[in-house]
Amino acid sequence: MTETLHLLHGEEAVGILAYDRRKDQITLSYEEAWQFGTGTFPVSLALPLARKTHPDERVRPYLQGLLPDNPAVIEAWGKRFKVSPRNPFDIIKHVGEDCAGALLFVRPERRDLILAGELDRLTPLSDGNLARRMDDLRAQARAIPVVIDGRFSLAGAQTKDALHWQDGRWHVPAGRIPSTHILKPELEEFDEHALNEHFCLQLASRVGLPAAESRMLPVAGKNVLCVRRYDRIEDPRSQRVLRIHQEDTCQALGLYPHQKYQADGGPSAAGIVNLLERYADDAAADIRSFVMALALNWVIAGTDAHSKNYSLLHGRDSILRLAPLYDLASYLPYQRDPLSTKVKLAMKLGGTYRLRRIDATHWRAWALEAGLAPDLVTSLVRTVVEKVAQAVAATREALAATHDCAFLETLAAAIDERALHCAVLLP
Repeated sequence: MTETLHLLHGEEAVGILAYDRRKDQITLSYEEAWQFGTGTFPVSLALPLARKTHPDERVRPYLQGLLPDNPAVIEAWGKRFKVSPRNPFDIIKHVGEDCAGALLFVRPERRDLILAGELDRLTPLSDGNLARRMDDLRAQARAIPVVIDGRFSLAGAQTKDALHWQDGRWHVPAGRIPSTHILKPELEEFDEHALNEHFCLQLASRVGLPAAESRMLPVAGKNVLCVRRYDRIEDPRSQRVLRIHQEDTCQALGLYPHQKYQADGGPSAAGIVNLLERYADDAAADIRSFVMALALNWVIAGTDAHSKNYSLLHGRDSILRLAPLYDLASYLPYQRDPLSTKVKLAMKLGGTYRLRRIDATHWRAWALEAGLAPDLVTSLVRTVVEKVAQAVAATREALAATHDCAFLETLAAAIDERALHCAVLLP
């Protein structure tokens, strides 16, 4: 028995996802008009338009990368939809109408209704509804939307919700209407994690790096991080919110989410540089931004900056650019000794993951590994260190106006001290 899902981009048919249940094989076949049309793009760099049909071993990692890599969430979804949590096709057919990126994964019986706009709707949320959704996420008891049968999917280990902001209210979108923001409640394991991420995103912007827009949202007396989706834009002519296609670098290289860390067989920082060099339309600018992002995570001890936290934006005619930064957070305020030998980065720099060992020598060695000029790399790293040192106080002051607390002071002081230490390591 073979089941299918239609891949749609706006009103255009992109391809067919087919699952042979007997063989347990998933294939992707591009529609001819999309494969050979103008202004199109591949579903993934790992699924190029040059090939009409892609086999299971190429398709399955991409699909898995659209889903949360939190086993508890996937298990909950499997129970709710009465399907195997280990089969991404079965999960996607229930949650694939508002994924990261621009594509809708639609069941055959819903295809014409979606295209005709008959399922388009925005269901407004009361303050109480929103608070209950955030409580559900915190408990991981039900990490899917309540109103529309869970038709959204966000990759990542942290539970999160995707909603549409319009006319000063939050709504649950359906049909062709996309979500516009991601809402992330506090993590129980880490104090003030939402404020941490908000601070680091603001800091990245002040350093000169493109970063997702964020704000702190109070919901029933608790902080929620609200992040504007960079893969959504408003069409100034129609006033409609449009989807922009994206994928993370783990997906682009055809790897599974469990391989997101380099130590688990995932991409290296040099590998991502090579990916940008090969496919990015402005490779020099994107490589520069990526090196600066690596440097920022080195300074702030961004230990979770793995390959799923770097993404690529696909434009028409297969234009490709590095996406803005997201999921930035510092480990410094949670470690009694931030330079403990146990603190490791997600990707090696100069042959080591250990934060305390990395200095100018390691950066130069990594530059050679990535095929970059060592002097250029160390200059970019030095620039980031200097800009972080200059921007910490201003970032703290801006956030203190509404979220002044002991944690904010601890975080800012720790990053400031770390920046001074890093400057010493870069003579």
